[in-house]
Amino acid sequence: MKRLAALSLLLSLSVALAGDWSAWRGPRGDGHTAERAPLRWDTKTNITWKIAVPGVGHSSPIVIGEKVLLTTYLAKGDERVLLCFDRATGKELWRSVVLAAPAERMHKGNTPASSTPVSDGKRVWTTFADGDKIAVSCHTLDGKAVWQKKFAGWDSKHGFCGSPTLHDGLVIVNGDSDGDAFLAGLDATTGEQRWRIPRPNKIRSFSAPLSVTVDGKSRLVLAGSQCVVAIDPRTGKEFWKVDTAAQKFVATVAHADGVVLASGTSPESTLIGVDAAGKTLWSDPRGATYVPSPLGMGKHFLVVADNGLSNLIEARSGKRVWTKRLGRAHDASPIQAGEHVYCPDVDGTTWVLKAGTTFELVAKNPLGEGCHATPAISEGQVFLRTTGHLWCIGSRDKGKL
Repeated sequence: MKRLAALSLLLSLSVALAGDWSAWRGPRGDGHTAERAPLRWDTKTNITWKIAVPGVGHSSPIVIGEKVLLTTYLAKGDERVLLCFDRATGKELWRSVVLAAPAERMHKGNTPASSTPVSDGKRVWTTFADGDKIAVSCHTLDGKAVWQKKFAGWDSKHGFCGSPTLHDGLVIVNGDSDGDAFLAGLDATTGEQRWRIPRPNKIRSFSAPLSVTVDGKSRLVLAGSQCVVAIDPRTGKEFWKVDTAAQKFVATVAHADGVVLASGTSPESTLIGVDAAGKTLWSDPRGATYVPSPLGMGKHFLVVADNGLSNLIEARSGKRVWTKRLGRAHDASPIQAGEHVYCPDVDGTTWVLKAGTTFELVAKNPLGEGCHATPAISEGQVFLRTTGHLWCIGSRDKGKL
């Protein structure tokens, strides 16, 4: 009953419609879809196609109609590239060189192509580092360049990863860094800057903002630069700011039961639950995640930490419901499709859990290749990037359940 109640609330409040997977962690950026997806697969079972991906990158795929898009970095030529594949066959349809520049200095766990593209179904936007600049670019779905805007003053010894998001005709860009840190809203059609605000502490972070609705109004909530903030996406006006013990954030915040959860581990581990008014409800140094983003599930959060330990936590109290180990390490973020949660580990095994308050492992699906990217789910299929390939798993529409 607890599982059904949690699932019912989730489906009524926080799921995306079936179809395109248009952004980092799905159309709403919260890692949810009402669709079902395959439960079991391996390298020879339930694979529709597998295609080699040139270069390196930790960005996740997005799915727009008959196209699958992702970014990569080609060392020869120092090219940051937007790739497009045919959804039905995996055939590469086109590639567009977004920019060419030497690879930036970065953390060993980062790449020059770690930011996930975002699309409105007609165009696609990307973000990359270009020397001491952040480059925001717009292309058509045929790979033709539309515009590019660069922000100077970026500085980060750990590299760049700030996936762009869309909100009401604006491209939202997180420019957290040790340099001229900012958050900005650009006109999606022209690239013209509509607003820009400075970040308070100028500390490198890599999170994407999440849109949360409060009293019928949208708020963008972002963790980074030693704080969690909520802003008006139309103007950049700040509604509230909560300072945190963690300075640097990679994980995107999650939202459940009126609570925003932020998680960071550098230099101090921090899990912090904040309500819609910016009041801290609870904080806990245990079980925090740095790279994988937490997942809101009904009245709970699922937190899968980098070291493989996972916790189900009550949203309003911070109380732990259960703790389990899912493999040795994780970079990808958990995704919920219908009644199941998908958690790929760094070895390429996806742990499938039953959604709910009781831990239930449904399947372990190995692909035998490292994985650092979060899956996309569209029309019953899972699209998963591993270190060398892009996989399409399951049959379209229903999948093999």
